[in-house]
Amino acid sequence: MVSLEEKLTYSQRIGTTPKLSALNNMLSGQIVCFPNDDLQISDTDKIYYEITTAIQTNDKNKFVEFFNKKNKSNPSKDNPPPFVHDDFLIFSIIIGVVKFDCDRVWIKSVISTRTKNKITITFENILNGNFNHSENIKSIVFMYFHLIDQNKISSDFANETFATINAYDQLFQDKNDFAIICFLLSYNQIIELKTLPDRNENQLLKTFETKFTKRIKILAWLIQTVILALLIYIIYEVISAEPEIKFLFDKIGSIIKITALIGISQLGNILPWFKKWFYQILLSALGYPKELLK
Repeated sequence: MVSLEEKLTYSQRIGTTPKLSALNNMLSGQIVCFPNDDLQISDTDKIYYEITTAIQTNDKNKFVEFFNKKNKSNPSKDNPPPFVHDDFLIFSIIIGVVKFDCDRVWIKSVISTRTKNKITITFENILNGNFNHSENIKSIVFMYFHLIDQNKISSDFANETFATINAYDQLFQDKNDFAIICFLLSYNQIIELKTLPDRNENQLLKTFETKFTKRIKILAWLIQTVILALLIYIIYEVISAEPEIKFLFDKIGSIIKITALIGISQLGNILPWFKKWFYQILLSALGYPKELLK
């Protein structure tokens, strides 16, 4: 594991280097800022800043506009232009292409012209959906999941990534800014995840809560119907005990009596406030948190 001093020193460098800051902010959800106007930036870097901004603001039109400015070039393996090995730009394009469901043919062809190394292999595998490849750099895949689909970050994958990070102590010696930022941010994200309940547990609890509350609604309807029907029946029996009233009821007829009994028993369902009140009382009686009652 790299030292705390090295991490702090590098974090300061990120804040003073626009290109590093843009990637760091895109991955961590902070605002991506353009370099000062007095700094001369290349057209490729301008596209990089625009793409990172588009991804962060979920602006598909903006991403497509600047992606199309770049995908006109057709680099060859024999003499690839510098942007082909710009990990910052390539990763941002991969994120945008997947996020906004754009055609992947061009970016795949660009990656195929790159020098084969672990980052290139990881990029290829991400685009092909091969996230568990043994040669993948897990911290890069982790940050990809973080931006595209956090549900893919299983407890096992987070633990494997964390173990890989802890076992590696040559990060700053490699001097690859893209890898360093992914490494540091994935480490921080995993630390945060470890303080929260397991994602699978969370999902199971949410599923249970949904089923539980639906079943309680049905149970509440049954109970209140039985109670009201029983109450009306008792009232009816009491009234029927009086000869005069009983005579009147007998004239109404048994069918009307039954119909009236059922109709009155549904009064609680017709009155929304009573139905809601009874439902909440039942939830509370079964231990459902009062803070979650709606």
